[in-house]
Amino acid sequence: MALPKVKFEVFDISENLDNLVWYLNEENSKNSPLNFYEFTLDLFPTLKDKITTDMNDEERYLILEKEVKPILEELSKNSKDILKYQKAWDEVNDKIMQELENKLEIKWKEDTKITCQVGLLPVCPRDIMGRTFVINYGISEEKMIATAIHEICHFLYFEKWKELFPNFSEDEFDFPHIAWYLSEAMIDPLINNATFKKYTKDDLEAYSVFYETYIDGKSVIDTLRDYVQNNPIDVAIKKGYDFFQKYKDKIKNN
Repeated sequence: MALPKVKFEVFDISENLDNLVWYLNEENSKNSPLNFYEFTLDLFPTLKDKITTDMNDEERYLILEKEVKPILEELSKNSKDILKYQKAWDEVNDKIMQELENKLEIKWKEDTKITCQVGLLPVCPRDIMGRTFVINYGISEEKMIATAIHEICHFLYFEKWKELFPNFSEDEFDFPHIAWYLSEAMIDPLINNATFKKYTKDDLEAYSVFYETYIDGKSVIDTLRDYVQNNPIDVAIKKGYDFFQKYKDKIKNN
């Protein structure tokens, strides 16, 4: 069976700006393990004295059109990053896709098409059902590969999830639902290991909050590592979901 390939392309500038508008609404950072608002201002320092928390989305967008759109337009004219990332990924694509199949014990569907869009965002969002994700211009090949492994793992992980929970709503695959939190924490036992570290020197860890949150004297990550190391992957995911459901308030609000 043919393994899926990844196509690298420029992220639509209007979509890039729309995403930034969402990240600059402080309400969207509440109960998230990531502070989207602060991360965005760190990425674009010139916005710090122009964006205020009492602005509406239209006002934010107008400022982004002036401050950020010209940067994106200039970057999009140069295909060097796109070609560089495509070449580096193509060299490891099949091996990584096969390793993910082995880890999750599920095959990729024959019609799977994955797109990596290159833009400028404070985090790397993904669309599970559309199988797209975003990386930034200017990052190293090592960082690109690490990010791609992380995001592509989510795509196959949720195929496994649908197999285990066939009646589960796909709407709950995204933040702020508990299935999203579990998928982000499961990144560590699934890919933060020698199997995948040989493809990149960059970080393959989950979000820091999952290492820092302790329940019954053990970190969330250590609990999930135990599940994955000592059970078939089907059982490990189900046990992880039961654990996250039981302690969802602590996990979401820590």
